[in-house]
Amino acid sequence: MKKITLLFLCFTSIIFSQEQFTTGLLLDKEKYEAIELTAPLTTRSLDDLPASYSLKAYCPTPQSQGAQPSCVGWASGFGARTISNAIKNKWANNIAKINENTFSPAFVYNLIKGPTDTACKNGSYVSDAMLLIKKYGILKLSDFNYNQQSCTLLPTDSALEIAGMNKIENFERLANWDNPSNLALKVKKAIANNNPVVIGMQISDTFHYTKGTWSGLQSGRIGGHAMVVVGYDDNKDGGAFEIMNSWGATWGNNGFIWVKYNNFESYVKTAYVMIDKIEEPKPETIALQGSMKLQLSNGTTMKAQLLPDATRNFNIVAASKSTYKIVDSYSSGTQFRIYFDSQQAAYIYLIGYGGSDKSINQLYPFENYSAYFGYSKSEIAIPNEDYFIEFDNKPGTDILCILYSTKMLDLNSIFTSLKQMNGEFTSNLKSILKPYLYAGKDLQLQENSIAFKATSTNKNAAIVPLFIEVNHK
Repeated sequence: MKKITLLFLCFTSIIFSQEQFTTGLLLDKEKYEAIELTAPLTTRSLDDLPASYSLKAYCPTPQSQGAQPSCVGWASGFGARTISNAIKNKWANNIAKINENTFSPAFVYNLIKGPTDTACKNGSYVSDAMLLIKKYGILKLSDFNYNQQSCTLLPTDSALEIAGMNKIENFERLANWDNPSNLALKVKKAIANNNPVVIGMQISDTFHYTKGTWSGLQSGRIGGHAMVVVGYDDNKDGGAFEIMNSWGATWGNNGFIWVKYNNFESYVKTAYVMIDKIEEPKPETIALQGSMKLQLSNGTTMKAQLLPDATRNFNIVAASKSTYKIVDSYSSGTQFRIYFDSQQAAYIYLIGYGGSDKSINQLYPFENYSAYFGYSKSEIAIPNEDYFIEFDNKPGTDILCILYSTKMLDLNSIFTSLKQMNGEFTSNLKSILKPYLYAGKDLQLQENSIAFKATSTNKNAAIVPLFIEVNHK
């Protein structure tokens, strides 16, 4: 099948009011959809959002990329990375402090544009910028200056060591290319969760001289441009996003512009949420907290009960006992759905173990989805809100294991180890995870619902596994 690629070369330079506006974004469907999707939140998780929310208090003063097609470096580095760092350091409205600590767009652009482009004519991909910042970090603008006339300067090895201190935890895409279902809602959710969103948007000449709220009308050649969403307001022109650009503080509304939700969904082709590092919890503060429930197709929650000595057996590898048990047994054909949440930023994994055939299956994350869960007051439904899991015709005791972790886990490696081990599933998994498990004494486990809180002074503690027995008759 012929590769479907939409490539927008953004070498647009429009002279307006004596000023040159350049873009520089490359767009590619397959490259975009190779990035993991953000957590598939339930509909009700997207309903309870504030009418407006803004990260503008954490934004640097907008600057201009000039004639260089480096908008990706500006949106991801100078924009989103600076904003996320300001949020982490609680620099709200401290514009002097924020401007002193902006990150370098040149660091990003110079490294991702391609080594043969010494004339600075090529555009670049947002995903390449995000991968760069995740893997290598980024330098401050004061340590790696921007020059619109040059793009050949590269960081030294010692500079890369400094850049490494500014890595991000992860990044995710918010929607699919052809079917951006609920894109506006997902961007609003990310913004309300204090995550800046880097977008790739199709624009034309009309965008170059707009003010207030962009009309959405396109005229002339359409190209792609990377920018940062920093806020939204449901009451602004029927609902609009506020976007930070890289064409200087004299453009638009002092460097920002409003785009209506419907125009946003029509012309935004890519949307990435940037996630800063998960902070090390202070001693004796809640580092992990979450809950899970199993719900029948009629809406009834399947009753769960904490098993005796669950806390005492938590770290004993030889103890193959589960943490919780579903009180009632269920017959073949019974349909149910799994819901889970997390009150702290964490990676969440769900594993299913079949007692009758000893099968081990990854139930979550789904293929092409991220395991990272950083949304408060939100939940995920397994398999989704439209379908149910159905008990098969193999009676026995099945085990669901949900893993909450402050570190990304390699499930493929874990599964490979499990399949090579003899013994019980529960004991084997605890054996693999043992160096990073929270101690049982550091857990608060609910009696009649699957829920926990975890605190610890042990810096190595990163994972809480909960094992739930489900009897299938």
